[in-house]
Amino acid sequence: MGVVQTTVRISEIELKGFKNTQYGRIIMPSAGNKDYFSKTADILGIYGQNGSGKTAVIEAMEFVQTLLTGRPLSREVVHYISKDMETCTITVKFIIQTDSKKTMAEYSVQLKRISKSEFEIVHEALCSAAWTGEKFESKKTLIDYGLHSEGPVFTPKYRLEDLIRENDENKVNLSVAKKIARKDLVSFIFGPEGRGVFLSASEGASEDYAYIIQSLYQHAGMNLFVISNARAGAISMDFMIPFAFRLDLGERIAKGDLLIRLDEPSVISKEHFGMARKILHEMNVVLDAMIPGLSIGIYDFGEQLLERGETGHRVELISKRGEITIPLKYESEGIIKIISVLNALMCVYNNASMCLIIDELDAGVYEYLLGELLSVFEKGARGQLIFTSHNLRALEMINKSSIVFSTTNPSNRYIRLQNIKSNHNLRDMYLRSIILGGQKEAIYEETDSVEIGRAFRRAGKAVRDGGQD
Repeated sequence: MGVVQTTVRISEIELKGFKNTQYGRIIMPSAGNKDYFSKTADILGIYGQNGSGKTAVIEAMEFVQTLLTGRPLSREVVHYISKDMETCTITVKFIIQTDSKKTMAEYSVQLKRISKSEFEIVHEALCSAAWTGEKFESKKTLIDYGLHSEGPVFTPKYRLEDLIRENDENKVNLSVAKKIARKDLVSFIFGPEGRGVFLSASEGASEDYAYIIQSLYQHAGMNLFVISNARAGAISMDFMIPFAFRLDLGERIAKGDLLIRLDEPSVISKEHFGMARKILHEMNVVLDAMIPGLSIGIYDFGEQLLERGETGHRVELISKRGEITIPLKYESEGIIKIISVLNALMCVYNNASMCLIIDELDAGVYEYLLGELLSVFEKGARGQLIFTSHNLRALEMINKSSIVFSTTNPSNRYIRLQNIKSNHNLRDMYLRSIILGGQKEAIYEETDSVEIGRAFRRAGKAVRDGGQD
């Protein structure tokens, strides 16, 4: 079953009960314009007040990526279920296309808190709708799995019966998959055991679900980058730089994070040494255009034995500007952040099936450079970019349909501004909406500068009085 020519793109993300978002739905610009099978830039920036749900989208997609790749969720995920609700649900719609068929696939997962420190994956559903050439057919359920549901392991029942008819061992295999999914907090559908059963389906059945499962699994593993703020912490502390990368090594494609220390030389394997040199060589072509005169290199102190006896290299990342070479750790945080995600940005620019989802894209990045970067992507990129930002420069540089705003209403967390004409400056309209309102939801929780000043004075008085009011 080959999926070499398959393109997968996100069209919608929906959150229910996730952190402080009781309900929020985001539609990608291409889907909003009904250009479902676009293979050009699909950019979405999420803007809003601190604490208004921007980062929730990135974190939710991080969990979805974990599930689609068959890996276990961290038990810390329990803290992402809204304190006002017992469950949270994440639903993502994908557009899958090959030369011969086009399909909308919808994956939904529900998590339930069972104690302050524990949760369960209580429900998963995979649905699809085929494209007729003019519209999508009615959505049909491919697999509906409930952890505590009575009866068959999953429905539709006829699909379960088909799998057992093909191989009687599948009855036991699916029961094992359910137990492992519950114990290890992995997806029943995409976990190693369940996925193995579904992908063993006959060619006739593969039209329904095996091809979709394989497409989403490969997309999440090879073409989807989700970069949360947790990565930025290591950079801010001058501790480590995680290179998000995807490399075509000929016989295989490698993707992941290549971790190299910033605070001192690192010892890395021969394979990682070769990959680092290749990544840096490719990145320097773009880096010189973004930051003239700057290039990044890797200083090799020589071979060194690793703990298991293999030969590695002791290396340090360096920055070159003309004749001056310094350790990379002395460059600005913004430059180091750009470098850490540059390979992923290059992949998104050149590949329609690539998607980069990144929190605080603007952190430490010069405002004008951020605007230029987004403008270049909108005009020439092929893949998808979803980002959060506080820097309003993007509002002046990319299409208005590529911006959504978080609101103060947890039941309707994301909106696009209304009454925006083509000659309007979206940045000005956003600031005006903060001050004057006029949108269907409030986009800023009102603050009082006078009261803020009083609060600072009260806090100062409390400190002087030894903590006494």
